[in-house]
Amino acid sequence: MTFLVGLLFFGPAANAWYSMIFKVLPSTSLISTLKKAILGQIFFGPTFTCAFFAAGMIQSGNFSLKAWLDKIRTDLPPVWLSGISYWPIVDFISYKVVPMQWIPLFVNFASFVWTIYLSLISNKSKA
Repeated sequence: MTFLVGLLFFGPAANAWYSMIFKVLPSTSLISTLKKAILGQIFFGPTFTCAFFAAGMIQSGNFSLKAWLDKIRTDLPPVWLSGISYWPIVDFISYKVVPMQWIPLFVNFASFVWTIYLSLISNKSKA
């Protein structure tokens, strides 16, 4: 299921996101780089995490709109807070250091690591 989320959602969404963000903020200045990282934390990250939660719930056969919204309400804030210590660093490196044509590869590697973390959160059982 994670493969399908990456193939059908993350890949196209990341491509659209990076195309859009570089059109809106084409500079690689420090301020522009920080703005890109902040926008990613506000918009792209939470959207992808919610989709990942849904996919995990579908895979386990536990998906319902109410259960998904409950999962978002309980698990998105701590995952988002955890992401703040990871993704801004990834974003800063990708926007400031990595050549634009290599950003998707770099971010896919970072996403692989992050997906392991999300899988652990998504599949944790309630006591």
